[in-house]
Amino acid sequence: MVRHAGGDNMVGTASQVALLGALVAVVVAAGCDSPARVKPWRHAPDPATEAQNAAQRTPSSPALSDAPGDPDLRVARAHTLRIHVDAEPGRLSPLVAPSVWARRITLGTIFEPLLRYVPPDGQAPARYAPRLARSWRVAPSGLEIRIELEPDVTFHDGHPLTAADVQFTLDAVRDPRRAIDHLRPMLDDVEAVELVSAHELRLRLKRPSGWVLRALAEVPILPMHVYDGSLLGGGALIGTGPWRLASNKAGTVHLARYDRYWGTRPAIADLEFVYEPDAAVALREAKRGSLDLIAALIPAHWPEQANAPGIVAAFRPLELDAPRLRYLAFNTARPPLDDPRVRHALALLIDRHTIARRVFGGLARPALWPIWPGGPISGAEAPVPELAPAAAARLLGEAGWTDSEPKDGIRDRAGKQLRLLMIGGEKPAPRDPSVAPPRLDRDHFIEAARRIGVVIDVRTGGEAWLDKRVTDGAYDIAELAWTGMADSDPAQILAHAERSPRIDRAIDALTAAWDPAERARLAPELATALAETWPVAGIVADAPQGLIAKRVRGARVWDGWIDLSQLSFTGP
Repeated sequence: MVRHAGGDNMVGTASQVALLGALVAVVVAAGCDSPARVKPWRHAPDPATEAQNAAQRTPSSPALSDAPGDPDLRVARAHTLRIHVDAEPGRLSPLVAPSVWARRITLGTIFEPLLRYVPPDGQAPARYAPRLARSWRVAPSGLEIRIELEPDVTFHDGHPLTAADVQFTLDAVRDPRRAIDHLRPMLDDVEAVELVSAHELRLRLKRPSGWVLRALAEVPILPMHVYDGSLLGGGALIGTGPWRLASNKAGTVHLARYDRYWGTRPAIADLEFVYEPDAAVALREAKRGSLDLIAALIPAHWPEQANAPGIVAAFRPLELDAPRLRYLAFNTARPPLDDPRVRHALALLIDRHTIARRVFGGLARPALWPIWPGGPISGAEAPVPELAPAAAARLLGEAGWTDSEPKDGIRDRAGKQLRLLMIGGEKPAPRDPSVAPPRLDRDHFIEAARRIGVVIDVRTGGEAWLDKRVTDGAYDIAELAWTGMADSDPAQILAHAERSPRIDRAIDALTAAWDPAERARLAPELATALAETWPVAGIVADAPQGLIAKRVRGARVWDGWIDLSQLSFTGP
């Protein structure tokens, strides 16, 4: 199977494909509340906390619609794209525990991966394109990948890129002692990275795994001479990308176009990432013309302020489609959750549409599985069921759970009541005791279960507590959230779930697929397999709503962000 710089598709013979055998996927996320390090699962941030934080930092801003636009601001910065940063980006490290904003600022701009993931666009399916890798070849056995580098690439300090830099970077990610937790699982199937020549290297694999190519589109390649002693590089940011770091001060990170860039120079000369924690101030600055992109509006501004006349005149909606899923995980090792009928019944008690609207203010959408276009597993989305208490009651009855003592209103079987333990993140105490706290997604679920005779007791704690409870299996239901990259390994999100033979076969098939378009075709089979045993049940997927200036062209959303190197400005 060969991928050359001159073509758009990966090509392989039928005999090569037949030898590939088996399959599995992983992430970087979007969203201001995402953690610095991505885990296969995390508990969902409490919506009450998010709402309170938003209210505290966001003054009401009725004057937004009256704020005068200033066209001179746009003219004065004709070569600069200004991006609102809504959370402190922290240390701008491309590898060591980067925040969401640190990766957005550095990956694809200062630093480049070997491959570029090109999302589907209606004209062509998803595919890989060359970046630092000029070409790559997968051996017929599927156990070796040969990579040829672009020959004339230099880092920003003038040093040439060599295969030794790539080997150093990939080995650093693979080393558990380096704690590159958000990328290391993607390279688990790599047995060794070997140098062939100054511009060619060989990856030997433990098994055929398409996830390795997916990883090569995410790992930023570092210069060994800068980062060998420490992956922090003493604070240096030296990459091969189309922009270099010009300054980082007063809350603004300025990237300037690198004049000696080896590839096609980006149309936009300067990027400024502007940290402004006050969402009302950011929206006002956008109205004045001093910001081009707001990644995610807060609930207080959606949709009313987004539709203010001055905003509508100068901006288009931007939906980043972050691959983030909030879901329930069922402990299939503990009765009665060992019965798929009980798990299916509980899944039918999630009022996803109401939760998306009332709990998340429309900034989330109903989701059943971690499968949607651009989602954790990128593929066609299965229909999301409505709240169905009658159907849930029938399933519980078939499983032997009936209400033998109608006076108590609790289902029972063999003298044991149907009581379940649910664990999740802590619910903060309201700041104003006189105001009722907002209802959470689990509140809707618990109430629906109680109505049909299922009692759910809730225990909450911090992240470490929740992590331990899940690892120890000390729960019946866990309220979790998964944040990762689009088109990633489903084995991670199902790490604590029952894996039927059909689920395993579906995951193996995804792992063996080298082409992202082939994985998209295989994804519905995983959804069908999950629907047979219900090891997990989705609640909602994040649906952040942002704004992008109409003067910006070429924005294509993928993996919760956009490729800034593909952007340009319209004419004056």
